[in-house]
Amino acid sequence: MRQFIRSRILTVIIFIGAAHGLLVMGPKCIRDNQNYTLTISNFYSNPSKLDLMVKLEGKNDNSLSILNVTKMIDVPCKSIRMINFSIPDNLSSGNYKITIDGLQGFNFHEEAELVYLSKSISGVIQIDKPVINPGDTVIFRVIVLDTELKPPVRVKFVNVIIRDPNDNVIRRWPAAELYAGVFENNLQIALTSLLGVWNISVQVAGEEIASKTFEVKKDVFSWFDVHVKPSVIPLEEHQTLNLTIEAKYPFGKPVQGVAKVELYLEGDRLDLSKDINVNGSEQVMFAFNGGLELNNEQQDVRVKVVVVEQDTGRTVMKEQSISVHKYPYRLTIVKDTLQFRPGHHFNCTVMLTYHDGSPARNVSLLVEATGKGVEHEQTYLTQHDGSINVLLYPTLSTQQVYLTISEKKYDLLYMKKLHTVQPLTNITMKLQLRFPIKQNEPIMLLATCSERMTFLAYYVVSKSNIVEAGYIGQFRQKKIVFEISATEKMLPKATFYVTSAFENILIWDALEIDLRPLSNDLEIRVNKSKAKPGQKIELELKGRPSAYVGLAAYDKGLLAFSNQQDPFWEDVTQLFDYSHEDDQTEFDGFHGNGMFLKISGGFQLGNTLKVTKRTVKDVAPSPVYQASLERNCMKSWLWKNVTIGRSGTLKLAEVFPELMTSWTLTGFSVDPVYGLSIIRKPIELTTVQSFFIVDYLPYSIKRDKEVMLQFALFNNFEQDHTVDMTLYNINNEMEILGHPVTDQSYTKTVSVPPKVLFPVSFLVKAQKLGEMAVHVTASIANGLATDALEKVIRVMPESLVQPKMDTSFFCFDDYKNQTFLINLDITKKADNGSIKIEFRLNPNLLTMVIKNLDNLLALSSGTGEDNMVKFVPNILVLDYLHAIGSKEQHLIDKATNLVRQGYQNQMRYRQTDGSFGLWENTGGSTFLTAFVATTMQTASKYIVDIGTEIVDRALDWIASKQHSSGRFDEVGAVFHKDMKGGLRDGVALTSFVLTALLENNIAKVKHADVIQKGMTYLSNQFGSMNNAYDLSIATYAMMLNGHTLKTEALKKLFDLSVIRYISQTERFWRTTNQIETTAYALLSFVSAEMYPDGVPVMNWLVNQRYVTGSFPRMQDTFVGLKALTKMAEKISPSRNDYTVQLKYGKDTRIFRINSEHIDVMNYMDIPEETRKININVRGVGFGLLEVIYQYDLNLVNFENRFKLDLEKQNTGSDYELRLRVCANYIPELTDSQSNMALIEVTLPSGYVVDRNPISEQTTVNPIQI
Repeated sequence: MRQFIRSRILTVIIFIGAAHGLLVMGPKCIRDNQNYTLTISNFYSNPSKLDLMVKLEGKNDNSLSILNVTKMIDVPCKSIRMINFSIPDNLSSGNYKITIDGLQGFNFHEEAELVYLSKSISGVIQIDKPVINPGDTVIFRVIVLDTELKPPVRVKFVNVIIRDPNDNVIRRWPAAELYAGVFENNLQIALTSLLGVWNISVQVAGEEIASKTFEVKKDVFSWFDVHVKPSVIPLEEHQTLNLTIEAKYPFGKPVQGVAKVELYLEGDRLDLSKDINVNGSEQVMFAFNGGLELNNEQQDVRVKVVVVEQDTGRTVMKEQSISVHKYPYRLTIVKDTLQFRPGHHFNCTVMLTYHDGSPARNVSLLVEATGKGVEHEQTYLTQHDGSINVLLYPTLSTQQVYLTISEKKYDLLYMKKLHTVQPLTNITMKLQLRFPIKQNEPIMLLATCSERMTFLAYYVVSKSNIVEAGYIGQFRQKKIVFEISATEKMLPKATFYVTSAFENILIWDALEIDLRPLSNDLEIRVNKSKAKPGQKIELELKGRPSAYVGLAAYDKGLLAFSNQQDPFWEDVTQLFDYSHEDDQTEFDGFHGNGMFLKISGGFQLGNTLKVTKRTVKDVAPSPVYQASLERNCMKSWLWKNVTIGRSGTLKLAEVFPELMTSWTLTGFSVDPVYGLSIIRKPIELTTVQSFFIVDYLPYSIKRDKEVMLQFALFNNFEQDHTVDMTLYNINNEMEILGHPVTDQSYTKTVSVPPKVLFPVSFLVKAQKLGEMAVHVTASIANGLATDALEKVIRVMPESLVQPKMDTSFFCFDDYKNQTFLINLDITKKADNGSIKIEFRLNPNLLTMVIKNLDNLLALSSGTGEDNMVKFVPNILVLDYLHAIGSKEQHLIDKATNLVRQGYQNQMRYRQTDGSFGLWENTGGSTFLTAFVATTMQTASKYIVDIGTEIVDRALDWIASKQHSSGRFDEVGAVFHKDMKGGLRDGVALTSFVLTALLENNIAKVKHADVIQKGMTYLSNQFGSMNNAYDLSIATYAMMLNGHTLKTEALKKLFDLSVIRYISQTERFWRTTNQIETTAYALLSFVSAEMYPDGVPVMNWLVNQRYVTGSFPRMQDTFVGLKALTKMAEKISPSRNDYTVQLKYGKDTRIFRINSEHIDVMNYMDIPEETRKININVRGVGFGLLEVIYQYDLNLVNFENRFKLDLEKQNTGSDYELRLRVCANYIPELTDSQSNMALIEVTLPSGYVVDRNPISEQTTVNPIQI
């Protein structure tokens, strides 16, 4: 159905009547590389033509000419002349104007200032969903168009930037290549990214041409749904609030429990509170305490409901704002303008509806109108549609009228002051669309005037430029039907103005038309609109040959959530909207469309009333969303890009998702010649099934713990059916409670009503760890329909897995034969059947690190320091992969993506001064800022998102914190204990900052003075450096700087080392931070090119690693992997040629390795009773021998390092939960203080954390949440 809409994109102006004069109209804006068209209308009868000079000129700020074009033209009488100017493509900003002067004795001069617009291209952004969960991926398309809605010829690349809520640049594509004007990509949102509104922006030559927002937020799981709504529309006269409280599970089953309902009035004042029992749905009535008096037509009150489930005590809270109305009706006046003409009747329609939108029929209304010469009082009865027609007769002396409409039961419903206008004429005009818009047919218009017209002139303005003009004369009639040929230049919308010229007075009307049907070069057909999940659907696309097509099908819930996820036609119409609503002149109707108007010969613009443009639109009705039968189904589907073949058609075959919902399929095409086209009406696709099972299974359950497996049956037939539903006990993985353990299945028989989800549940216990298959079937008793469902849920242990690894490293420059003996450390308290043993031969030192990039440490990521462990190792791996010339692009891509996510996470801890802190918005840390700066400088080699200003500002901030002595002190919070303040720590922190500056080539030059002062400080402290940790990091700084003490420092450090075995195969430094100290020492050996001396150090480091290839702590992993990476870059596996013999018990396995073997070789069939393993290596080369084993240990057998006490405090309220949580660290050896500890408190659903009382409990050891 075609309807009326509003737009400012295309304007057609028509002048009708008999008058004498000249009318000049043109765009108020000028753009480079686009024609500028001016029209001059000659309404004179004599002479036969007028000679004019039109001059278009521009000057820059220095008054130098940058544009000067002159044209001599003649305009015959009673005609219109279009003058076209070709604007160069290198136009610059300046002062522009157009001048029209008369020639040959004709006295005429007019000029108009023009506005230069540099924006000649624009864009639309399409995203796959408006709300993204952390960890999910947002997919987007950028569509770039010129003013003719075509891909711009000169623009091949755009700059696309994604920013988080703090305006940090998270991802940048500085040279995103356009294909048919379209760029598509995606971004995975890191799990710990900032929540809130993110922004995608598109720039060309530094100017933004498009932007789009999406929200990142976490799904809040609720055990059941609570809804609050008024049972009847509340009115002031009721003095009560009648509410319906609904509490239901996702599958429709009612919730039993207690609801606490609280009513809050203005100022968040608690008015009443009431407890009620609920069983799915209950009503509760509140009588306002002390009464409620409304000062306005409505007032909002707030209702808070907390439902406590009867059996489990689970709670869900819901708040709802409800409007209380003063009157039962809503009254509106339907009229374009509330102005009247003295001496002429005033007619309007009054609509009376209830607040739910239904018409108020047979209601008696008293209408009173008072004013000079007007005394009207009459009672009306509303019609079937709730309307009445009011007719008033203002006199010539009437200047204003007070209109009052009331109903006998109420004091007042409506009051309005009507104003008069002083028209130059009483002649009226109206323009209408004669027939609906159709493709390949002209636009038919009907102009109606209250007086006979003698001529008609029209102008077509599209996107603030005139594209067509014409003149029709030689007739005398009040109505005229005429046609205008539609062209592509008129897209996407058209507005028509009509005017009558009588006695030099111009009368006009306005109409706008949506021309979307004319642009519909894309057609999509589907062979079925309804299908079962998993069935195939065939699509046929028809359009321009070789046109680019973008498809997307959205869950209709997304459309109900937001109407901004797709480039709808309305978005396109706003691309080049240069209207100026602030122009308040007699020519408002023209200036509002970006045009100027100049008239002569005594012409006046004399509308009787202010004309409001009416609009015509071709648009599909808004979709009605019906909730999906699947939870969290708000997704997109069929996001696809294709190219139509030479035949103009393309057929696709797709599969419906395994979801029960409705989808809305949209599509657009872009053709280089014909431009953009969007399908006229989205296609609705629905997945349906006559009978099916819906599951509500948990992600995981505990072994030997009772759990309810919940399902629901949906009967899409018209009547009730008896259904047998069976749960199968596959491989005795579960116990079906209430039945013998040996039972392989259990069947329930239920009667399922039609068109609703009917709940069915089974109470079970899981028997085995790991993955458990849940298999159910359901069949209607008469065999009419069946369905089956199988899903896997995870069974978690009461015990925790204890992973361990023993490692041996060998590096043979020549042929050797060596045996390694490994004893497995497995406690006798390990759970039976839980032991797993694996042998791993790794000919490449960092292979396991690369394979475990996204799982190196099982640590929290709640601070800026923690996050670095997920950022730094990936950068080191990229350095290594590039250093050895790796061809494994998938590994490089994986590491690059993880670097990008780590960068995202880290930017949330960036402070306003450019530093980086442990928390958000709490100030910078010297250690962390140095850490991040050097890391991001390295990362910028692999991702372009990191701007140089980020690193520069961070290093500048660090330089500003240097003490006059040259040392650096910590100015912020940090949990890495050896980087805190203090004299010894001053050496360590100063050395760390200096290494950060020295490893950055730019900073090494920019901050040379800072580095020099710092090195002077270290050299002054060198004599007293007896701590191996201080000495190791200071030595590395000296090696990087080429300091004169570097050799002496390295010798002193070497003398403090410890040899683990007599064979001198492992060397390390015994300190409280052994791994870091040893890693810094290895970095110094690599810098000094002492590779043989570095091998024993590397041996020891390798043996300290976890199964994933990482080290125990964050800094251990950072420095340890960095040192191993630097060493591994110097050792190539190209010389590998050896044999490995594995012996355990009576079994033997042999592995042969040569230079072509770079992947890890695994052997997992080692019996769980094995406790000793012999490994013999013979040959040349290097490799890593790893025995990885794990076992489960019951929680009661753990030696805890923390003591945790929990106390529930009495608050006097069942709806306030106050907990006292106390955590004590149990020290071991010299560790008197832990690193950062994470305490996780899981609250019942519905409770909101009051953050301030938590964080204000202590100032000595700050708590952050």
